[in-house]
Amino acid sequence: MSVISVLRYIPYVMRRHPSAETTAAARCLAPECGWSAEPTAQADVCSDMCIQHTGRTGHMTFVREFSEVAVVERVVTDYEHQEHAQPRGARLPLTFAHRDPQ
Repeated sequence: MSVISVLRYIPYVMRRHPSAETTAAARCLAPECGWSAEPTAQADVCSDMCIQHTGRTGHMTFVREFSEVAVVERVVTDYEHQEHAQPRGARLPLTFAHRDPQ
């Protein structure tokens, strides 16, 4: 008797959580500056803070960081969608033909 393994691939996708916002932050890379923009949900506001810092100090290089909360979801394939869409009674039964050897 042999053992057969069946492996199946289950696809997943990562998406931004529906109730989460993207957060933008920045910090100045000038040596010994230490300035950083407060995290905000509006990327344009973060950019404006960097531009204002450049205007006051002449520092022109920043690190910008964007973060968000994400969720991993299983992707339902067309096959699974069709299989689950049918009511149980609609599935065809598995039948075997059997003849007596006479």
